[in-house]
Amino acid sequence: MRGKKTLRSILATIAVSGSLLLGALPAAAAPTTTQDVDPLIVGGGFVSSAKPWISALHRNGGFTCTSSIIAARWVLTAAHCVEAAGTYSVRVGSLTRSSGGTTANATRVIKHPSYSWPNADIALVELDRSINTTYSVLATSADIATNQAATAYGWGSEKADWSGPLPERLKYADGRVSDANCASANPRVLCTQTNGSIAGGDSGGPVYVRNPQSGQMVQGGVCAIGHKPAGSGWAGYTNVALFRTWIRSYAGV
Repeated sequence: MRGKKTLRSILATIAVSGSLLLGALPAAAAPTTTQDVDPLIVGGGFVSSAKPWISALHRNGGFTCTSSIIAARWVLTAAHCVEAAGTYSVRVGSLTRSSGGTTANATRVIKHPSYSWPNADIALVELDRSINTTYSVLATSADIATNQAATAYGWGSEKADWSGPLPERLKYADGRVSDANCASANPRVLCTQTNGSIAGGDSGGPVYVRNPQSGQMVQGGVCAIGHKPAGSGWAGYTNVALFRTWIRSYAGV
C-alpha cells in the first residue's frame, strides 16, 4: 500500500485509511497519493457458480454499483451509491451485469438517516415488483469475528487506478476478516484482507463471512471503503449486523 494520506481532513487521525467508491467512476485519473474514493475487484477471480442474490445497480440505465437482494422487494447497497439524482433499477441473479437475470425499477431509495461517509454508509432500494429468488442472508453479531473466512463480490475495476472498462462478469476475492471493528467509521466497519482489491464499481457489494460456530456463509457487510490505487487487498465494509433493526423496519429481515 502506498501512502495513507486521505482526501478528507476529518479522517487524518483515523488509524485505518481507505478510499470510498462514489459509484462507478472508472474513468477518473489515477491519483498521485492514496485517496478516499469509491471501490472494484483487482485480482481475485471470476464467479462461475450461481449467486441468485447478487444484484447490479443501475442509474439512468448505466451500471453504477454492486448490491444484493435481501427480500422480495428490497435491495441492499451503500448509501454513497444512491446519492446522485436519477432513475435507479436493478438486475438480479445474473453473473453478467448487463444481461440475464431479472430486472426491476426502484420506487424509492432510503439512505440511513445517520449517513455521512464513511459513517453509516448503507441504503435500501425498494423495487416496483417482487422478485422470487434466494435472498442474501444477513449477519447478526454472532456471525462476526476477526480472522473468520470472507469472500467479497463485485463488478468493480480490474485495474489499480480504477480505470475501465469494467468487467461484465462478476468477480470475487477470498480472504479473511482482518478486524471486525475497524476505526474507519462510526459505527466501526468490518475490515477484510483478501487476494483481490476492491475498486470503482465494487461499492455497495456484499462480503460473505463464515459463521464461527455453524460454518454458514452470510452477508457480513456492504462495500464502503477501499484503497486507491488498488493492490493492498484491504477493504472496509459497513457491518450489516449493526443495522439489522433499521433494515428490518423496512424490509422485514
